[in-house]
Amino acid sequence: MNHIREQVHNCENEDWMVLPSVDVLVIGGGVNGLAVGREAAFSGWSVAVAEAEDFGAGTSAASSRLIHGGIRYLENFEVRLVRESLCERERLLQNAPHLVKPFPLLIPFFSHNSRSARILRLGMFLYDVLSFDKSTGRHRSLSAAEVIKDSPGIETRGLSGAVLYYDAQAAHAERLCIEQALDIANQGGRVDNHHRVVGLARDGKELRVQIVNTLTGRKFLQPARTVVNAAGPWVDKVLSHSSETSNQLIGGTKGSHLTVKRFPGAPSTGVHYEATSDGRAILVLPLPDGNYLIGSTDLFFEGDPSEAIMSDDEVSYLLQEVNALIPQARLAPEDIVHSVAGVRPLPYAPKAKSAAQVSRDHQVIAHPTLPGLFSISGGKLTTHRALGELTMRVLKRHVHGLGRCPGESRSRTRRMKLPGARCADWNGYQAEFLKRSILPEPTARRLLDLYGIRAESVEALARSDPALAAPISGTAHAIGAEVAIAVREEFAVTLTDIVARRLLLAWSDDAGLQSLEAVAELAATELKWDRQQTTTEIEAYREWILQRRPRFAKDLFPA
Repeated sequence: MNHIREQVHNCENEDWMVLPSVDVLVIGGGVNGLAVGREAAFSGWSVAVAEAEDFGAGTSAASSRLIHGGIRYLENFEVRLVRESLCERERLLQNAPHLVKPFPLLIPFFSHNSRSARILRLGMFLYDVLSFDKSTGRHRSLSAAEVIKDSPGIETRGLSGAVLYYDAQAAHAERLCIEQALDIANQGGRVDNHHRVVGLARDGKELRVQIVNTLTGRKFLQPARTVVNAAGPWVDKVLSHSSETSNQLIGGTKGSHLTVKRFPGAPSTGVHYEATSDGRAILVLPLPDGNYLIGSTDLFFEGDPSEAIMSDDEVSYLLQEVNALIPQARLAPEDIVHSVAGVRPLPYAPKAKSAAQVSRDHQVIAHPTLPGLFSISGGKLTTHRALGELTMRVLKRHVHGLGRCPGESRSRTRRMKLPGARCADWNGYQAEFLKRSILPEPTARRLLDLYGIRAESVEALARSDPALAAPISGTAHAIGAEVAIAVREEFAVTLTDIVARRLLLAWSDDAGLQSLEAVAELAATELKWDRQQTTTEIEAYREWILQRRPRFAKDLFPA
């Protein structure tokens, strides 16, 4: 652990602790901010990352969990973005095979579609052309009869055929954030969650950033040669703590998803289709646990992004559209396991008539009144690494002057595997680990899916302490050693960090509530909590999970 508290000294005449100066401070520990930090660390820069909540706790955790090229972006003629996305999709399939896996998607052709079958086929042809170097197969056209045979639950009225193609799925998107944080720390960088920026000003040749630990109240002063504001939908909020007078940069849109258990007529592949009511793209996506993720909405949003929750209108909209696609599903609100909502950090576009018209591209914005400060707008889960590379090109030019600068060659991260994938043959490693593991096969498979080759560390703890090898009460296959790893190696400092974004139990059918006290007991041992603190942590998780409208809320949180 290389948290802030380990590297501070007293600041004269102020109740602030001054930290060692760094080349770049990244504000925001979502997937994009961490990608910037990782790129900087592997470029030889000294790095610090300050995240107000927890790594991946915001928009990154509220995505569709697809790693995709963005076929619908072709409608806006964003060909460069589609090509970049497809390249990054392939890189993630190679560099994080434990977390990113090929994922088939069906696009059905209905008579109510605003886009004709001919246009959709043309789009898929261009998609294949732009991904000529991919490892997955090309798209395949299906007749109506073939669609009905393969997906018998889909509505047949007005169905004329479909295309089947491959993108990729990162079902455990939060883990992409954690592994990038690990890389930054392993390169000597500092990554601090629950550290909120409250002030930003120029001081001579450096920027000085005021940071408060939201859990302890301790205050820090971070000098940095450059600062990257990668706070996602909170970018403008961060700028409000400085003298910067830029125009509004972020015009976020809310995207909400819900999960349900397998239902009558449920498809075996993902389905990407056009809503009957408004023509929006809707996704029905199988998850590894057998549940289905359905979404998303796309609504202009104003207010605090941390307060974004799925509305009743959004629930009705998505259920209505899924029931139209799969009539025998007959999904109702009581079928929802839980929901998740987040705000996309899209560029402010006051002239856009709908959220769908706002570009999904990313850009790095310089602030002339505060030299050395840069903000990021846009950005997707798929292109986070490319955004990190772009940001470092901008920062290097700022430091070295205009034009190309020393070290501006191809990024090391293009071919660099994430920590959980650093082996010669991932498939071979999986087979060998399952063969020799002392753990039950379902547990061993869980560890491989969440930790990759780092499953070795989890199992080593289990071998050394029988209490940590035991299954966690209330879970299917999680073990106590995962809690220890979350605290000792993965920067977790609250119970919600552990349950929601390390063990990912928030995605289970009971939203992690049945195992909460067992995990809290293990966490209390690791973090030296007393009974009062442990109770506080349990209540904090219960309050947090209520935002996801878990199905069991009415039982566990009686009115």
